[in-house]
Amino acid sequence: MARYARSIRIDAPAADVWAAMVDVERWPVWASQLKLLTRLDTGPLAAGSRVRVKPKGMPGSVWQVTDYEEGNCFTWASSLGPGMLVIGGHEVTAAGEGTDAEFWLEASGPLGKLLGPFLRRTVFSRNTRSATEGLKSYMEKRGSASMP
Repeated sequence: MARYARSIRIDAPAADVWAAMVDVERWPVWASQLKLLTRLDTGPLAAGSRVRVKPKGMPGSVWQVTDYEEGNCFTWASSLGPGMLVIGGHEVTAAGEGTDAEFWLEASGPLGKLLGPFLRRTVFSRNTRSATEGLKSYMEKRGSASMP
């Protein structure tokens, strides 16, 4: 599998970072690579939830939550055609008064193995950097502005 992970320390409580992370429809506010995320189910995000993700300049795909641990992490996956499954993970860990947040992406399947090195260097690196840095900036600005 071709996996790329990125972690960042955020000066905000873990519960607040988690709340932003699971509010997937608001991700385009802080994740610049994304144009639109649309929940396809009702209720809170949970295992089995489906989300249509539309990156900027790319076709959209449906991602389904495969693992979910309230307040800590979730994983989702999307089939990007025959031979490639892309899996994304999102985790928060309390770290003193702040939070460590991690985003990772991996590709599996025959096509995923073939394209993996390219994806790690380009798409996965860019998207995890944009997501972690965007979330950090968003959360720390919210905290300094005392916004709800």
